[in-house]
Amino acid sequence: MAATELQQQPQGPRTLDPLRHHPHYQSSNAGASPYAGGSSFMERVSEAVASGMGTVGFLLVSSGVIVAWVLSNHVIHFLSNSWTGLLNGKGFDPAPFILLNLVFSAVAFYTGALVIIAQKAQTRTDKANEEAAAKHRDELAQFQGDLLQKNTDLTEQIHTLSEKLHTLTEEVHEATCKRRGRA
Repeated sequence: MAATELQQQPQGPRTLDPLRHHPHYQSSNAGASPYAGGSSFMERVSEAVASGMGTVGFLLVSSGVIVAWVLSNHVIHFLSNSWTGLLNGKGFDPAPFILLNLVFSAVAFYTGALVIIAQKAQTRTDKANEEAAAKHRDELAQFQGDLLQKNTDLTEQIHTLSEKLHTLTEEVHEATCKRRGRA
């Protein structure tokens, strides 16, 4: 490799986009899902619900709903039928709160379904990320191989120049020492 070729190569760090192998994360899809291959409306809803259900806020709101349900079940009946209804335990959803149990069963059913949908979307994303990581590793290996080859070429050039310098040094030494001997 000639010296001019070395000077023509770009100096400094490479400015490649670190997410170039992750097309589903690129900003060209404004407002799109972070999931690989996009996502449907239900996948976005599932992700939002699944994210919200694992919080302390959800626990507090759910507890509040349960307490309100129990109180309103008896308070509404108390207001309409006075003390007899409250003491007899006959509210709009009598014990053991059949309607409340139905609601929680439905919530459990939908929660399970939404979590499964969200997991499928996450699995797709994980697979796409792994494929992108593999491409990135291959690109890095190729780049390192290229650097190693350039290093080898430079080392060979240095070796050749060192040999030439040694030869020239011996010629200069021989020429100068012969002159001294003649003088």
